[in-house]
Amino acid sequence: MEIIDLGNGVECETDDYGNKHWYLNGKYHRTDGPAIEFANGDKSWYLNGKRHRTDGPAIEYANGDKEWWLNDKLHRTDGPAIEYANGNKYWYINGKRHRTDGPAVEFADGRKYWYINDEHCT
Repeated sequence: MEIIDLGNGVECETDDYGNKHWYLNGKYHRTDGPAIEFANGDKSWYLNGKRHRTDGPAIEYANGDKEWWLNDKLHRTDGPAIEYANGNKYWYINGKRHRTDGPAVEFADGRKYWYINDEHCT
């Protein structure tokens, strides 16, 4: 394991598997890229120990899956907060399944489910 002190409490650690982790005062944190870069290509953005990104998905998996997080809660206002490479989509606001202009869950096979504030609507 290699740890590099970048100054001002920021450290970058590369573990024995080739994964890179950025910390600020012991919490995952990075402002100019993902705070975790896994050797397999997965990437996770954090600020002050919370999953968080405002300009794109906070988690990008190498297989194409994407998750939008804001302040450690699944959240996206302009599309689904989870997009799986297989076509499944999930809408969340402040960590709750929620969508007012359509189904909050859409499966690639055509199944759809509606939720408002995490309450299933029939």
